[in-house]
Amino acid sequence: MTEPDPVLLERRYRFVLRILPGPYRVEREDEMVAAFMEMSGEVPDERNPRPRWDEVASVVALAVRVRLGGAGAGPRSVAWGEAVRLVALLGLGFQAMLGVHGLVWPAASAAAHLPAPAGATSPFPAVADALWVVAFAAVMRGFAGPAKVAAVVAGAVSLLLIGAGPAVQLSWAAPPAALVASVPVLALLAGFHTEAPATVRPWRLLLLPVAVALPSALLPWAPLPWTSASEALLALWSLFYPETFATVACAAAGVAALRRGAAPSVRLALAAAGTLLLAWRLPMAWPVPGAEMVWGPAAVLCGVLAVVIVPLVVTGTRLLPPARRAKRGPAA
Repeated sequence: MTEPDPVLLERRYRFVLRILPGPYRVEREDEMVAAFMEMSGEVPDERNPRPRWDEVASVVALAVRVRLGGAGAGPRSVAWGEAVRLVALLGLGFQAMLGVHGLVWPAASAAAHLPAPAGATSPFPAVADALWVVAFAAVMRGFAGPAKVAAVVAGAVSLLLIGAGPAVQLSWAAPPAALVASVPVLALLAGFHTEAPATVRPWRLLLLPVAVALPSALLPWAPLPWTSASEALLALWSLFYPETFATVACAAAGVAALRRGAAPSVRLALAAAGTLLLAWRLPMAWPVPGAEMVWGPAAVLCGVLAVVIVPLVVTGTRLLPPARRAKRGPAA
């Protein structure tokens, strides 16, 4: 005896559940559809029933958790979850470096009795900088919830500031800046889900962005005698701004990961971070006559990043654990 065709609402529930990984869906689909149908009650097809938005949102959240190492996930999904969480940490660490630099620079400029740059009176950049630092500190110490709130607000303020920038900035640097501001937030929201392992990092790693950003923000305003040597020193130090240090550190970490046989999640996370930094640095690498001190090193660093990113992606993908196969029960 053949079973009756599923009603319209059941077919639509099954369509929504297709975003779940295959093995998970094979094991749980019938149970989930039965639960959804029981909660919905008898709804005739003539009323064109559809799954509620909160039900769809819950399925999407479940799919993200399972694909990123949640309960019932396979080794491959666990590795992807580790990679996404590492991307969030690296991205927030980079934003924290920029945040410390942005907070210290105006104070150092004022202490040197120099006029404030245009737009420095707006409080929004300082708010974004402070929130990036708070988000990074919170997630490093295991407080994912507060970190998400601070990162979402910081990302929103940063995107508003990027959108309000001048037309030249919008045509060159705004899209990469928007990526660098949004991808770590999305990785934080997706990777640090309720079933992700809670990890508390040591304070020395938390303070690393401060140690990198403070010298580059303070040295230009140091009371150096104005000589050719001091000019050369300042020109050299301009190469060690936080974004330059992050680019060099990412490339060096990528080489070390390839040489020392790092886990695939580490390789993929470094490749993702390197891609974001490459996009960030590309506008600075455009040749400008007379500004070789700026675009020359940026072009070199972009080339180094591109060379390192490719093997990280290739080897990281190949070393991922095999995907679980869906095991279907015997046909009735």
